[in-house]
Amino acid sequence: MGIQMVTIEGNIGSGKTTVGRHIAKYMPDTKFFPAPGRSKNPHWNAFHEDPKGNALKMQSWFLRERLRVYVEALKHMEKKSESVVLDFSVWSDEIFATAHFEHGYMTSAEYKEYQALTQAIFALRLPPPHLTIVLYAAPAVCLARVNGLERPALDERYLDRLDELHRQRYLRDVDTVFTPRWMAAQRISPDAPGLAPAPSLLTLVRDWSDLSKVKPTAIGDAVMCTDPVDYSAWYAPFKAEGVASRIAALLQASAEPVPLA
Repeated sequence: MGIQMVTIEGNIGSGKTTVGRHIAKYMPDTKFFPAPGRSKNPHWNAFHEDPKGNALKMQSWFLRERLRVYVEALKHMEKKSESVVLDFSVWSDEIFATAHFEHGYMTSAEYKEYQALTQAIFALRLPPPHLTIVLYAAPAVCLARVNGLERPALDERYLDRLDELHRQRYLRDVDTVFTPRWMAAQRISPDAPGLAPAPSLLTLVRDWSDLSKVKPTAIGDAVMCTDPVDYSAWYAPFKAEGVASRIAALLQASAEPVPLA
């Protein structure tokens, strides 16, 4: 197994952080980079007080922080020659912004502003994960796991929609996505409407609904079996001329809108 980046994706309460920490502990020379915390988001409390007035600032902060940590992970790989595992990616943030928009927390103009920021980040062509592990857990199970821990309160309908958006994002690519047979019917057609597929060299779906049936070593074994790739070629887009300055501009703390093309 060569140096690689592994990202964990899934619904709220699906177990992303638990699996991310497990991989980093189980795998040699691997560092875990957790998702940006809610407690550090300066707009988090205001969002709970007035979701419609603060959703854009709150979610844009999360997206920029996801970019910052993703970049830190890439730099760590180059400097330490170690693999990294993250319980998020820059491509999953749009799932939550889309849900905010559909719930009326963002106006159409605000959603376009957020999408302009996402497109500016996607245009960086950052190296994609070598392996994306998508954790599936039934929305009712996720709700039970986070009950009383989330503000504002979540409901199963909201988690159902997040589950659908995750499938749009991660279950489109027929060639690189491996799913259990029981989830075959949930695959999304490449030309279906909705969110575009997230880039990844390999995507693996695992059922995380019943933890009593989960074999933690199976996740580690999946990481170990990932096919090696040319690391230099994979990393090259991150070192391309002008990318560092574009990243620095996007990471500015202000929530000034990104001009639409």
